[in-house]
Amino acid sequence: MIQCQNLHLSFNQKVLFSDLNIHIPEHRNVCISAPSGEGKSSLLKLLQGYLLPDQGKISINGLLLNEKNIQKIRKWITWIPQNIHLPVDNGLDLMKLMEISSEHSKAEAYLEQLGLEKSMLSKDFSQISGGEKQRTIVAICLSLDHDIIMMDEPTSSLDEESIQLLIQCIQSLKGKTILSASHNASWMKSVDQIIKL
Repeated sequence: MIQCQNLHLSFNQKVLFSDLNIHIPEHRNVCISAPSGEGKSSLLKLLQGYLLPDQGKISINGLLLNEKNIQKIRKWITWIPQNIHLPVDNGLDLMKLMEISSEHSKAEAYLEQLGLEKSMLSKDFSQISGGEKQRTIVAICLSLDHDIIMMDEPTSSLDEESIQLLIQCIQSLKGKTILSASHNASWMKSVDQIIKL
Protein backbone atom coordinates (compact mmCIF):
# COMPACT_ATOMS: atom_id res chain seq x y z
CA MET A 1 0.00 0.00 0.00
CA ILE A 2 2.56 2.65 1.12
CA GLN A 3 6.23 1.95 0.45
CA CYS A 4 9.19 4.23 1.21
CA GLN A 5 12.65 3.21 0.01
CA ASN A 6 15.88 4.79 1.20
CA LEU A 7 14.31 8.18 1.93
CA HIS A 8 16.66 10.99 2.88
CA LEU A 9 15.41 14.44 3.91
CA SER A 10 17.27 17.38 5.37
CA PHE A 11 16.50 21.04 6.13
CA ASN A 12 19.13 23.72 6.67
CA GLN A 13 21.86 21.09 6.98
CA LYS A 14 19.87 19.19 9.64
CA VAL A 15 19.17 15.59 8.59
CA LEU A 16 15.60 14.62 9.54
CA PHE A 17 15.97 11.05 8.34
CA SER A 18 18.37 9.05 6.23
CA ASP A 19 17.88 5.70 4.44
CA LEU A 20 14.35 5.49 5.83
CA ASN A 21 12.50 2.36 4.70
CA ILE A 22 8.81 1.93 5.55
CA HIS A 23 6.17 -0.55 4.45
CA ILE A 24 2.58 0.08 5.51
CA PRO A 25 0.17 -2.69 4.48
CA GLU A 26 -3.38 -1.97 3.35
CA HIS A 27 -6.00 -1.43 6.08
CA ARG A 28 -3.48 -0.85 8.89
CA ASN A 29 -3.67 1.91 11.49
CA VAL A 30 -0.09 3.18 11.83
CA CYS A 31 1.34 6.01 13.92
CA ILE A 32 4.62 7.82 13.24
CA SER A 33 6.26 8.74 16.52
CA ALA A 34 9.14 11.14 17.13
CA PRO A 35 9.90 14.18 19.28
CA SER A 36 8.74 17.57 17.98
CA GLY A 37 10.78 18.82 15.04
CA GLU A 38 12.14 15.39 14.13
CA GLY A 39 10.26 14.87 10.85
CA LYS A 40 6.79 13.43 11.58
CA SER A 41 4.83 16.09 9.72
CA SER A 42 7.49 16.27 7.01
CA LEU A 43 7.10 12.56 6.29
CA LEU A 44 3.33 12.99 5.86
CA LYS A 45 3.98 15.86 3.44
CA LEU A 46 6.47 13.72 1.52
CA LEU A 47 3.86 10.98 1.14
CA GLN A 48 1.50 13.48 -0.51
CA GLY A 49 4.14 15.04 -2.74
CA TYR A 50 4.10 18.43 -0.99
CA LEU A 51 7.77 17.93 -0.12
CA LEU A 52 10.37 16.16 -2.23
CA PRO A 53 12.97 13.88 -0.66
CA ASP A 54 16.68 14.53 -1.25
CA GLN A 55 16.93 10.84 -2.16
CA GLY A 56 14.69 7.78 -2.25
CA LYS A 57 11.40 6.60 -3.72
CA ILE A 58 7.80 6.52 -2.51
CA SER A 59 5.07 4.34 -4.01
CA ILE A 60 1.40 4.18 -3.04
CA ASN A 61 -0.90 1.41 -4.30
CA GLY A 62 1.95 0.36 -6.57
CA LEU A 63 2.22 3.78 -8.23
CA LEU A 64 5.47 5.69 -7.99
CA LEU A 65 4.92 9.10 -6.40
CA ASN A 66 6.04 11.47 -9.15
CA GLU A 67 4.78 14.40 -11.19
CA LYS A 68 2.86 12.11 -13.56
CA ASN A 69 1.00 10.21 -10.82
CA ILE A 70 0.65 12.81 -8.05
CA GLN A 71 -2.90 13.96 -8.83
CA LYS A 72 -4.21 10.40 -9.05
CA ILE A 73 -2.52 9.46 -5.76
CA ARG A 74 -3.86 12.53 -3.94
CA LYS A 75 -7.42 11.47 -4.87
CA TRP A 76 -6.92 8.37 -2.73
CA ILE A 77 -5.85 10.37 0.33
CA THR A 78 -7.78 12.29 2.97
CA TRP A 79 -5.42 14.78 4.61
CA ILE A 80 -6.44 15.95 8.10
CA PRO A 81 -4.13 18.76 9.23
CA GLN A 82 -3.52 19.80 12.81
CA ASN A 83 -5.15 23.13 11.99
CA ILE A 84 -6.45 24.97 8.96
CA HIS A 85 -5.37 28.38 7.78
CA LEU A 86 -7.92 28.97 5.06
CA PRO A 87 -10.34 31.82 4.26
CA VAL A 88 -13.33 30.08 5.84
CA ASP A 89 -15.48 31.06 8.83
CA ASN A 90 -17.10 27.74 9.68
CA GLY A 91 -17.51 24.10 8.72
CA LEU A 92 -20.09 24.81 6.03
CA ASP A 93 -17.69 27.24 4.35
CA LEU A 94 -14.94 24.61 4.53
CA MET A 95 -17.19 22.02 2.89
CA LYS A 96 -18.02 24.46 0.08
CA LEU A 97 -14.32 25.14 -0.45
CA MET A 98 -13.64 21.39 -0.57
CA GLU A 99 -16.64 20.95 -2.93
CA ILE A 100 -18.28 18.37 -0.65
CA SER A 101 -21.42 20.22 0.50
CA SER A 102 -23.41 17.16 -0.69
CA GLU A 103 -21.78 15.12 2.11
CA HIS A 104 -23.52 17.21 4.78
CA SER A 105 -25.27 14.25 6.45
CA LYS A 106 -22.02 12.23 6.58
CA ALA A 107 -20.21 15.10 8.28
CA GLU A 108 -23.05 15.46 10.80
CA ALA A 109 -22.87 11.74 11.62
CA TYR A 110 -19.13 12.01 12.28
CA LEU A 111 -19.70 15.10 14.44
CA GLU A 112 -22.08 13.10 16.62
CA GLN A 113 -19.54 10.26 16.90
CA LEU A 114 -17.01 12.84 18.05
CA GLY A 115 -19.34 14.18 20.75
CA LEU A 116 -20.51 17.35 18.99
CA GLU A 117 -23.90 18.72 17.94
CA LYS A 118 -24.77 18.73 14.23
CA SER A 119 -25.11 22.51 14.47
CA MET A 120 -21.33 22.77 15.00
CA LEU A 121 -20.94 22.87 11.19
CA SER A 122 -22.44 26.37 11.06
CA LYS A 123 -20.69 27.81 14.13
CA ASP A 124 -18.00 30.42 13.54
CA PHE A 125 -14.53 28.95 14.08
CA SER A 126 -13.55 32.05 16.08
CA GLN A 127 -16.40 31.39 18.54
CA ILE A 128 -15.66 27.74 19.38
CA SER A 129 -12.85 26.05 21.27
CA GLY A 130 -9.72 24.65 19.63
CA GLY A 131 -10.90 21.13 20.39
CA GLU A 132 -14.33 21.73 18.83
CA LYS A 133 -12.71 23.19 15.73
CA GLN A 134 -10.30 20.26 15.43
CA ARG A 135 -13.11 17.70 15.73
CA THR A 136 -15.24 19.62 13.20
CA ILE A 137 -12.36 19.54 10.71
CA VAL A 138 -11.89 15.79 11.33
CA ALA A 139 -15.62 15.14 10.76
CA ILE A 140 -15.62 17.09 7.49
CA CYS A 141 -12.44 15.45 6.20
CA LEU A 142 -13.66 11.94 7.05
CA SER A 143 -16.79 12.56 4.97
CA LEU A 144 -14.54 12.49 1.87
CA ASP A 145 -14.45 8.69 2.34
CA HIS A 146 -11.06 8.11 0.69
CA ASP A 147 -9.12 4.86 1.14
CA ILE A 148 -6.10 6.43 2.88
CA ILE A 149 -6.39 8.81 5.83
CA MET A 150 -3.38 10.84 6.94
CA MET A 151 -3.64 12.81 10.19
CA ASP A 152 -1.16 15.28 11.67
CA GLU A 153 -1.30 15.44 15.50
CA PRO A 154 -5.02 14.57 15.57
CA THR A 155 -5.26 14.88 19.37
CA SER A 156 -3.31 18.13 19.84
CA SER A 157 -6.28 20.26 20.98
CA LEU A 158 -8.35 17.48 22.56
CA ASP A 159 -9.00 16.50 26.17
CA GLU A 160 -8.87 12.83 27.16
CA GLU A 161 -12.61 12.24 26.70
CA SER A 162 -12.51 13.71 23.19
CA ILE A 163 -9.39 11.66 22.37
CA GLN A 164 -11.24 8.47 23.30
CA LEU A 165 -14.20 9.44 21.09
CA LEU A 166 -11.82 10.12 18.20
CA ILE A 167 -10.08 6.77 18.74
CA GLN A 168 -13.46 4.97 18.69
CA CYS A 169 -14.49 6.84 15.54
CA ILE A 170 -11.27 5.98 13.69
CA GLN A 171 -11.39 2.35 14.81
CA SER A 172 -14.97 2.07 13.49
CA LEU A 173 -13.86 2.92 9.94
CA LYS A 174 -13.82 -0.09 7.64
CA GLY A 175 -11.39 -0.76 4.80
CA LYS A 176 -9.19 2.28 5.48
CA THR A 177 -5.42 2.65 5.74
CA ILE A 178 -4.68 5.19 8.45
CA LEU A 179 -1.37 6.95 8.98
CA SER A 180 -1.00 9.51 11.76
CA ALA A 181 1.78 11.55 13.34
CA SER A 182 1.44 11.78 17.12
CA HIS A 183 3.21 11.38 20.44
CA ASN A 184 0.00 11.14 22.51
CA ALA A 185 0.13 8.04 24.71
CA SER A 186 -3.56 7.14 24.41
CA TRP A 187 -3.50 7.51 20.64
CA MET A 188 -0.34 5.43 20.30
CA LYS A 189 -1.90 2.62 22.34
CA SER A 190 -4.86 2.49 19.95
CA VAL A 191 -2.96 1.87 16.69
CA ASP A 192 -1.81 -1.39 15.06
CA GLN A 193 1.81 -0.30 14.56
CA ILE A 194 4.18 2.48 15.65
CA ILE A 195 6.99 3.70 13.42
CA LYS A 196 9.68 5.58 15.34
CA LEU A 197 11.77 8.07 13.41
